[in-house]
Amino acid sequence: MPLPREHLLDELATAYIQAIAAAGGAIVAASRRDYGVDGTLRHIVKVRDRFVPSGFPVEFQLKGTTTAEVHATHVLFDLKARNYDLVVTRERWGAPLYLFLVCFDSDIDRWVWEGDDQLILRASAYWWSKSDSATLNRSTVRIQIPITNRLTSRAVESMLDASSERFKR
Repeated sequence: MPLPREHLLDELATAYIQAIAAAGGAIVAASRRDYGVDGTLRHIVKVRDRFVPSGFPVEFQLKGTTTAEVHATHVLFDLKARNYDLVVTRERWGAPLYLFLVCFDSDIDRWVWEGDDQLILRASAYWWSKSDSATLNRSTVRIQIPITNRLTSRAVESMLDASSERFKR
């Protein structure tokens, strides 16, 4: 029996983040309860002869979607006001909080391709973070993410490095 469309979208978005994080030298810890944080990235470093978390995490909200508008210079997405507020009002001394937006085609048959020697997850992902006041909107806030904010393994490494530097100050 297939998964409901929204559950499949969530599972594939999670798999995308897992793959990107691993390629960036990090692990993902999923949150069991949803208080606005879906997961935490932890950078793994080698200390003497063993591997351990660095101690400078990055937290994220994860949204898998087929409704984002991907343009040449930016991505538009209608984020629930509650989720917007959680990101923009995050205290500066806390772990950084990002929105990870994984964008899929509207055609479910294009989401995954399985070949004899490869598995392709057909999606693109972007990251967004901002410090601001809470919105006055009650339902959604349209956010604009620069296309340069592609979520890649290098972007994950940069986020974790920035978190480390921020905590060391």
